Amino acid sequence: MSESDEPRWDLLPDDPEQFFSLSGDYDVRDLKRSYNALIKRFKPEKCPEEFQRIRAAYERLNDALRYGETLNPGSLPPQAQFDWSAPPAPGNQAQEPSDEQTILPHSDIDHEESESAPLLEFPELYERVQQEPLPEVYEELKSLPHKTPYDYYALALISDLISDEEFSFPFWLLKGLKAHPEEPALFELLHQYFLTDQTIKGLGKLLVETARVIRNDRFYYLTENAWDRLLREVPFQQFRQVLEACEANLLDHEVDHMLVFYVHLLKAGLWKADPDWIRMILAQIDEYHERMSYWLELEYEFLFLIRSYREQREEFLKGGPIRKLIDQTIIDYCTQSEQVADRRFLECQQTLVSQRDELLKEFDVPSRGCQDVIYLWETIAADVSERIDTEWSPDDPATLPEQTHRLAGQLFAETEGAEYRKAVKIPTLAFVLIFLVSIIIGLLFALNKSDSISAILLIAGCLLLFNGVTFIISYLVADVVTQEFYLSWWRRQLLTFYQSHWFPLPFLAAELKRLNGTQVGKEKFRGMSEVAHMVRNDAGLWFYSTAQRLLAACR
Repeated sequence: MSESDEPRWDLLPDDPEQFFSLSGDYDVRDLKRSYNALIKRFKPEKCPEEFQRIRAAYERLNDALRYGETLNPGSLPPQAQFDWSAPPAPGNQAQEPSDEQTILPHSDIDHEESESAPLLEFPELYERVQQEPLPEVYEELKSLPHKTPYDYYALALISDLISDEEFSFPFWLLKGLKAHPEEPALFELLHQYFLTDQTIKGLGKLLVETARVIRNDRFYYLTENAWDRLLREVPFQQFRQVLEACEANLLDHEVDHMLVFYVHLLKAGLWKADPDWIRMILAQIDEYHERMSYWLELEYEFLFLIRSYREQREEFLKGGPIRKLIDQTIIDYCTQSEQVADRRFLECQQTLVSQRDELLKEFDVPSRGCQDVIYLWETIAADVSERIDTEWSPDDPATLPEQTHRLAGQLFAETEGAEYRKAVKIPTLAFVLIFLVSIIIGLLFALNKSDSISAILLIAGCLLLFNGVTFIISYLVADVVTQEFYLSWWRRQLLTFYQSHWFPLPFLAAELKRLNGTQVGKEKFRGMSEVAHMVRNDAGLWFYSTAQRLLAACR
């Protein structure tokens, strides 16, 4: 589908694969690429309804891909095809939960009697709900000795309209899955419920009840989105108690779904969970690490970026409010929904650009201890930028040498370049002068003490020590001079450069270093290695250049 084509809205919600123009052996990356192209056109602030439909379809298909699930009945194998009129199989009769297992007020999830009884056909039911009072239809369906999957679906829908009972809709779906284990349509309906419902009150009880019906590791796929909401809204100890209560009901030995679930959950969990629980879960993941897919490995590596930053976080936050803003933005990206996280990340970029001077003051050059946070920040920026306007494109890499040459000319303009070269020569000349004077004085002393080998060796040792210290001092002075020039002149020129150019900072630094000592026309560039070194170690410039790049894409 080209960007000018109108999406096939009629394919939603039943066929998200065709809606995203996916076919064959596609994976999570293919889905994400198609999804990002669509939401760049249908942004939440401009097209909220279209965005919500796209997002719901994406989450549904993304969950299925990550967990290796079959998405819809059309792609199910023949033996698993759904039959709306099939009664419960005699061998699949489930026992009624005991009283102590009952959590929901009306939790009587049991199997109905398997004796034959008249079934309500779909056309008849469709006509009746338009002609008869819904409570009467509901009671008649409810009283059937055994029910088809469609009966449970109808009961779920009608109860949601007429019943005041909490969770009546998922309750009937669970009863249907109890009567028809692994029934794909009812299972997917329940998955959609957990995907879209925003209720927090009573969610923990519903999750435990679900674990009593879905007792294999598909439980993780079914309920993942509900756990995301629960983790955001309730204290972690309460979250952990519910999770442990659910897992106590699971009997499956399979671990693939569990791996996907915990790698996903830890992105937010690292900010809320107890350290002991985090270590336990990471050890559990490492035990089955070889079973991870490629894309899951990437998500797992991102967790280690977060952990590395958290180890240095206390030191990082010793700065001012800009550092605290960056920290909170990272937390929001990990813990909030995608829409909220993207919005806050872009709002942070606007703040960093508008408060440029404050940003630069909070990061010295070289910026020590900032490598991990910069790497994490750039990883987040790359993810967010994929969901921004497609019409914007960064600078052509082929123009980097030309643009860098122009920048170098500005950095070492005639006046400033002459001042810099003069300033760095002073400590060097001072060292040479001191070295020569010390050698002359040493020789005079040696001539006067020529009869004493020990005295000559002592003088030579003193000269070496003195000149070594002098050399170190002159080097440090030259380094301070270079740093002062960077802060007072070069840094400002680089900030101006990044207002209209968006080359990645490491590429620019490498090109500046390559220019060092080269002569282009009448210009011979000296000191470029020092500038390149400062650029690589300037956290303030990293944050500023990334912010300018993202904001330019938004425009």
